[in-house]
Amino acid sequence: MGSKVIVITGAGGVLCGNFAVELAKDGHKVALLDINIDAAEKIASEIRANGGEAIAVKTNVLDKESLENAHTKVLNAFGKCQILINGAGGNNPRGTTTNEYFNPEDIDKEDVVSFFDLQPEGVSFVFD
Repeated sequence: MGSKVIVITGAGGVLCGNFAVELAKDGHKVALLDINIDAAEKIASEIRANGGEAIAVKTNVLDKESLENAHTKVLNAFGKCQILINGAGGNNPRGTTTNEYFNPEDIDKEDVVSFFDLQPEGVSFVFD
């Protein structure tokens, strides 16, 4: 298969961060894009410390200028993207319930966030 340039959005998170680490172990060049640059850089640093090639790029996937900037940085560092993994959004507390499954008994509990407690802005952030 050979070395590929792989761009991963949401790469500062647990799932996509692990994708980045494993893909780098296979010899791929990995660009970790995330709105949380500290989280992305932590994983990129780990990859580099283990002999892999990785860069972290602060990116807001909802902003065209931010995406264009990320594109330029990836091109300059590694060349053209060959594989894109879109993982941005996902697991944000503003769009997440306390329990995985709905329990009607939880509706009036103040310490439990159900689907009915989620704010539209939080859900929109995850889906956008």
